[in-house]
Amino acid sequence: MADHRTILAVDDEESILLSLQRILELSGDFEVLTARSADEAWQIINKQLPDLILLDIAMPEMDGIEFCKMIRNNELTRNLPVIFLTAKSERMIEGFKAGGDDFILKPFNFDEVMVKIEAIFRRMRNIRELASQLRGNLSEYSIDDLLQMCHDKSITGSIVIYNQGETATINVEKGELKDVKYKDLSEARALDAIRLWDEGMFVIRPVDFRFKPELMKKKISTVVRPEFNESIQIAEQVWWTGHRDMENRVQVNTYLRKFERDEHRINLLVDAGPKEYFEQIKPKVENLTGTLKNLQILVLTNPEADWNQNWQKFQNFNDRLVFVTSRGHLKRFIPFGINVRHVKLIDSLKHNTLKLVTNHRLQFLFTPFCPEPGSFMMYDPQTRILFSGMMFGSNLEAGQYNRLFALESDWDAIRQYHQDWFATGKCLRYAIALVQKLEPKPIMIAPQFGLVWRETVINLFFKRLQYLNTGLDLQINRLPYDEVLKIIQAGNQLLNETAKLIPASRIESKIQNDALLMATCVFKDNQIVKVVGLPQICLSRLTSTLIQGEDVQTIRQIQLFSRGVARAHKVEGYLERPPEQFTEEGLFGEE
Repeated sequence: MADHRTILAVDDEESILLSLQRILELSGDFEVLTARSADEAWQIINKQLPDLILLDIAMPEMDGIEFCKMIRNNELTRNLPVIFLTAKSERMIEGFKAGGDDFILKPFNFDEVMVKIEAIFRRMRNIRELASQLRGNLSEYSIDDLLQMCHDKSITGSIVIYNQGETATINVEKGELKDVKYKDLSEARALDAIRLWDEGMFVIRPVDFRFKPELMKKKISTVVRPEFNESIQIAEQVWWTGHRDMENRVQVNTYLRKFERDEHRINLLVDAGPKEYFEQIKPKVENLTGTLKNLQILVLTNPEADWNQNWQKFQNFNDRLVFVTSRGHLKRFIPFGINVRHVKLIDSLKHNTLKLVTNHRLQFLFTPFCPEPGSFMMYDPQTRILFSGMMFGSNLEAGQYNRLFALESDWDAIRQYHQDWFATGKCLRYAIALVQKLEPKPIMIAPQFGLVWRETVINLFFKRLQYLNTGLDLQINRLPYDEVLKIIQAGNQLLNETAKLIPASRIESKIQNDALLMATCVFKDNQIVKVVGLPQICLSRLTSTLIQGEDVQTIRQIQLFSRGVARAHKVEGYLERPPEQFTEEGLFGEE
């Protein structure tokens, strides 16, 4: 346990949150996280597991009783102590039945709050399960580290892993792997999938074993690097069949989708990959289809020869292969010898929908100039996967090559990709608007390049991409480098001054939750590293973000800091309301 125990306070009344935060942080024993709703609290828990939760009962949308039940039903959070806050003593029985550990009646005083919390921690220290279990973060210990530790100590019990809203369980017996449970995957595929997780939390729950504090001090050095030399199942009847090239920032994905009904079988491949990777992609596809002659449909979302020329090789192996693409893309394929008699143009489809003999339907979304004139995406309503082609990709760095799925921390790789490839942010907003109209909503986005998006990150990345400026946007509104540097320096000084008033963790949370700010600046350790959007909005937006949710006195102090640093760096003009084209209202027109 860290020197300071972490308490999460959840209440829809800002004044109560501020009171609790001051009371507890002044004691010097606690770090306090705050949330104004159950949804916001759950997002915090996904990132950082607190030691105790103070939970208001009467909240809008999901009340404290229901949220407590949700906590108790989750493998990772079921043992977290919960103290309810309520003005109605008659709800105490209901709260205890939901799994609450204690109550504090409103209005409360300092002594009562401290006594109740310390009593809870004393009780929890005497609970055998808490005393024997060990928890930590996957950013520090890999899945293989944990298995090695269990093997070394001959542990019998379970490892519960939680990442981006998903839970997996590994059971071990006398240090040996017994079984793995994750979704409906087989044990082998489940273990392969969770080995890719490098963020999230874990809890080791041994049977008849008590961990010693020093057990985790020495990190296991042996880490098995996952390889991508086999297909990876990403959904029912859908597999990733691409290739990872450790020397290339642009990583290529191809996907195989199987359709079945009665005696009908269709194997559909989304994109073919570049010819340099054919020998890596071919065996993955053959392993799933038996032979390339059993591949019936190849969807080509990208006309660039550098990234999709394997269609020629697939055509050579299977002269009955049907190609599905747009009219704009076809013009680029014809000079290379595509069999036009076997091409199905999505431009001629009724309602942009392709019906297969298996009775499945595929929906196509035209996204012209995103970034090619004939660009499009393909939506599979049954699996709820959007095969987005060149949209929603990412540039990868060395540490990201061993993962298939995107995490929130991968935002910078996604931002860089779209700023490299797209002429204007209007392209992104147009494509996102099309996706948001789909029913049912996609739960996975599978691009041709980079990382696959799960449902847990789709809305987050969409919000940020809607504010992202690219190409021409940045050129039109460009500022001299010296002026941008002054804005960065002023912003960082404001952040340093604000850190004297509110905890660094709260500043980080404010920044991460502001989509426009994240689309405009790159932050590291609560400092602006560089400006990647329109610098004109940085200082005013940063100020409004920092004061959000604070009390009147803190707001005034931050505003004073903001005006002071702006004057010191001679950028006062950027503290006023930005011109309309730089505001949220100026980014979006009427639908």
